[in-house]
Parts: sequence; structure tokens; C-alpha cells
Amino acid sequence: MPSDAAVEKLATATYDVSEYIVALAKENGLAPGLGPLGGGVTLHIACHARAQNMGQKASEMLRLVPDTEIKVIERCSGHGGSWGVMKGNFETAIKVGRPVARQALNDKQPFVASECPLAAMHIAQGMELLAKGDQMPGRAVHPIELFARAYGIDGAATAER
Repeated sequence: MPSDAAVEKLATATYDVSEYIVALAKENGLAPGLGPLGGGVTLHIACHARAQNMGQKASEMLRLVPDTEIKVIERCSGHGGSWGVMKGNFETAIKVGRPVARQALNDKQPFVASECPLAAMHIAQGMELLAKGDQMPGRAVHPIELFARAYGIDGAATAER
């Protein structure tokens, strides 16, 4: 509804969390205390982020974290919102997402993240199906969880690879 004034007003006042952090960093700098994660990140750029034409803000945000290698996957995870969890679509969803899961598994980074929480779980599930005993991260997380970890916030994302 691009011609609806209320929708336009909401859109100009709404940000993705990664987009917001990157804007804050550019305008004001970051608060002190941001430290390394203790390993790299395989980052899935969510389809909705591409559709919003906001660029790779999660990647930009994580590149603010010192000494952290970021490997980006810009491809469909296969999840497709609620479509991917429907019993009749699951096998197809896994098949579509297999290249993403394979790349995340092969990257061997201690952290796997996606801007889409549903895609993150789907990627982790695909990785598990492909792993055949390989060690895996505890779970795929949202990039903001990794950013919180880099600030030392207790309970933030952990690596288990």
C-alpha cells in the first residue's frame, strides 16, 4: 500500500534492528566495550532483507565486532515463512535450502546466524541432516544476539562447534 499515508509514515519510522545499529554507529559511534566473539560467523542474509532493499545491514553490523570473520550466504534458505513448516512442503523446503545448509556446515565457523529466526532454525535443521557426525553450532542465532555477546551481555549466543 505505497500510496497510503499512514503506511508511509510507519515505514519512515520503522527500522530493522541491524539497520538501526548501523545507523547509530555511523551517526554517533558505538558505546565502548565491544569485544571479539572468539570466532567467525556464517551469516545468512534473509530474503525479507533483500526485499526491503536495505542492503546487508546484519553483515555491516557484525563487521563492527573486532576480529570477527563474516562469511555471507545470500541465497534462499528454503523456509518461505509458514510454508516451510507445513508437512506437505517440508521435503521441498529442505531441498531448496540444502545449498545454504551445506555452505554453513562447510564454513566451519563457530557461529551461524540469520536475520530471519525461522530461516535460522531451518538452516540448522538442514545442517543437522547433512552433518553425518560433524560438530555443529548449538543453534543458529539472530545477528543481534551475536552483537549482544560481543558486548558481554550474559545469556547471549554461544558457540558449540
